[in-house]
Amino acid sequence: MGEDVYYIGHLNKDLYGQRIIDEFAEAGVDTSQVVFSDEMITPLASVLVNRLSGSRTIITRKMQTPPSLTYDQKLKIDDLAARLIESEEPVTLLVDGHEAELSEYIIKKLPAAKVVMDGGSLRASNIKLAAWTDYFVVSEHFARDYMGYRALETEAEIKAALIELNKICRGDAFITLGEKGCAFLKSGMLQIVPAWLCNVVDTTGAGDVFHGAFTYGVHYSWHIDNIILFASLTAAISIEKKGVRESMPDLAIVHNSLNNYERNLTQYFGE
Repeated sequence: MGEDVYYIGHLNKDLYGQRIIDEFAEAGVDTSQVVFSDEMITPLASVLVNRLSGSRTIITRKMQTPPSLTYDQKLKIDDLAARLIESEEPVTLLVDGHEAELSEYIIKKLPAAKVVMDGGSLRASNIKLAAWTDYFVVSEHFARDYMGYRALETEAEIKAALIELNKICRGDAFITLGEKGCAFLKSGMLQIVPAWLCNVVDTTGAGDVFHGAFTYGVHYSWHIDNIILFASLTAAISIEKKGVRESMPDLAIVHNSLNNYERNLTQYFGE
C-alpha cells in the first residue's frame, strides 16, 4: 500500500531467526534494523487450535528479558531515527512490553511519532511503557488483572478500569473484549463498540491483526470510531481462516466486506 514498514526487535542468528527475517522480506518489511545477539533466544510459539470452537492454546519459548542494547546497536537505531525525522513523513510505532528497553529507546528518539501499544498481558514492562503511549490498547485480561477483578462483568467495572488505565498512559486507553467488542471513554462516557459476527475457525493472531489494523488507522489520522470499526472487521475476517499470515485480508478485501458482516449486538454487560 506504499507505506515503509520496519520491524525492529532482538533475534538470534539461528535457523528460526533467519526464517523470521525471510518471512518479513517476503512481505516487504524492512528488517535492516533488527538487533542480532548470540545471547538472545529467538522466540518460538507452538499453537494448538480447538477445531470445535476456534480457540487456541499457545506454548511459547522466549527470554523474559532480552539482552541490553549495546552502544553500536543504539547507533544503528539512531541512524534510522535521524533518517525518519529528516524525511518529515509521519511515523507511527506499534510496541509491546516484550522488549521494553528497545521500545522506550526508539520512542525517545522519535518524539513526534504516534505510539500504539499492544498491552496483551499485565507485566511491569507494559505498565512502564504505557507512560509513552498515545493509544494504550490492552486485553480484557490485562484490565481485569490490573484492577484485581475476577472478570469484567459490568459496564461500571469496565469504566472504572478505563479511568485507571488512562491515568498511566499519555493518551487514551482501550480494552479489547473479543466477541464482546472494544471499550473506551469518549468525553468521560463509556463506549463499547460492538464486534462483528463471523464464522470462527482459528482465533490465532486475531489480536495481532487487530493491533496492526488499528495502527494503520492511527497512522492516517482516522476518527477513532472508524479505526475501531476497521480493526475489528479486519480481525473478524482473519479468524474465518486457518493460520495467521495466510488469513490476513488486504485493504481492498476489508473495504469490500463492510456490507457482508453484521454487528454483534448481544448485551454482555450489566450496568
